[in-house]
Amino acid sequence: MILTILLIIISSIISSLGVIYIFINHENFGTFLNNLMNILMYLFFGVFFFTFYMLSTEIVFKEEITVIIWRILITIWVFSISLLSIVHRFIIKYEKKAILTSFLYSFIVGMILGLNFLFNSIKIKQGTANYRIVFQNSLLLIFLLIYNSMVLFIIWYNLLRYFSSIRDQKSKKFLCFLTFHFSLIIFFFSLNLITQNVIFRDFYIAIYLMGAIFATYIIIKRPFLFIELTNKIFDFIIFHRSGILLYSYNFETGEETDDSLLKGSILIGINHILTNFIDKKDQLSLIKMQNRDIILEYDTKHGYALLLTANHHNFYIQKAVSNFMKRFTYVNKEKLQNLNGLIDITEFKNAKSIITEFFEPYI
Repeated sequence: MILTILLIIISSIISSLGVIYIFINHENFGTFLNNLMNILMYLFFGVFFFTFYMLSTEIVFKEEITVIIWRILITIWVFSISLLSIVHRFIIKYEKKAILTSFLYSFIVGMILGLNFLFNSIKIKQGTANYRIVFQNSLLLIFLLIYNSMVLFIIWYNLLRYFSSIRDQKSKKFLCFLTFHFSLIIFFFSLNLITQNVIFRDFYIAIYLMGAIFATYIIIKRPFLFIELTNKIFDFIIFHRSGILLYSYNFETGEETDDSLLKGSILIGINHILTNFIDKKDQLSLIKMQNRDIILEYDTKHGYALLLTANHHNFYIQKAVSNFMKRFTYVNKEKLQNLNGLIDITEFKNAKSIITEFFEPYI
């Protein structure tokens, strides 16, 4: 029992550190929903599930109490791996269309929860050193294993489907490790359910704790790993209100460009917008196209605007744009205020270092 309490404390400390770091640095993890899901992942896996899992075999409790612990444990497990699947998909690529997956999740989760709370669906047997669970209703075990298998299939399918679209090699390696880690904990929990062999529970505990420590390290070192790795930025353009291009950077090539390389129709259209933006109260900030979003940010006081094209707009990009504008204005304030007659655009080459600072995940 002492070892059980110690492991619960260790897992809770790791989870608490992750939750606190995400809460303090929430701006680095995207939207409120992204932050909430990552926090819930820590709480469900590292605190709630881990605690009940460790207590589920302890003979210090009466059998009736242990049955309740297992019912709660199964419920938490189902919601935990559902959340895992959703977070994993959000990390790779956010898409709203998931009707079939949502239906399957809802159906199987409903069956599991219904069977889980049926009277006499499970019972407890006392062994020499610990309790064992017996599934008197075999359908509960079958649906649990089906759901575990379905989550495994979905996370690997999503990884393989979008693997080539992930922005950088290091993120690919980290995501592969996390997916493999998630798979192992689902696998060993499933084996524990089938065999009730305590060795598989011990494997789960060891693998989970090692993975949780590594995941927390990744969250601290590379928080942008958790913000849709397949979303890409293409063009980054800074215009003076006269329509003159001050600076342009292409994220695909990693090179600075000039107006001769920009698409003519976009250049003409944006020039028209920028020529008149100073008089607009409701400034245009986002143009949604079929496969691209055009994000616009203005600084009317200093007479310039920023245009960025990406697969689609998200919170992280918007925050990076805002931070870039503040730093770019601060660094080039005098130059922007004194732009008259002939404009030397080479003076704004310092934009590259600012881009590198705030858009690192996309470079």
